[in-house]
Amino acid sequence: MQKEYANKDFYLSAFLIASGYRLSDHDKSGGITTFYFEVDEKLENTIQQYYSMKTVIEPISYGNALKNLKSVIHSYDRPNSNSEKLTNVKQCKESTRV
Repeated sequence: MQKEYANKDFYLSAFLIASGYRLSDHDKSGGITTFYFEVDEKLENTIQQYYSMKTVIEPISYGNALKNLKSVIHSYDRPNSNSEKLTNVKQCKESTRV
């Protein structure tokens, strides 16, 4: 079984994703999202580099990772597909354009 590293640091998680680590899972409890990553031999050093501000990351990759994690976090706020409520998105898709 693969070991996992869990953290609640949004920006560290985005950094890890932009650095090539795979987000293996996430969960939300009490409004806080925990992110899980697969552990490898370089992970601890990568985290130390991040907190000591001795690392460089490609800015577009980091920005994309931030956007993707925000989508993950806010996916908990969306009603499921079995919901009786219509969302604005669904209403717009069903309307016709002139």
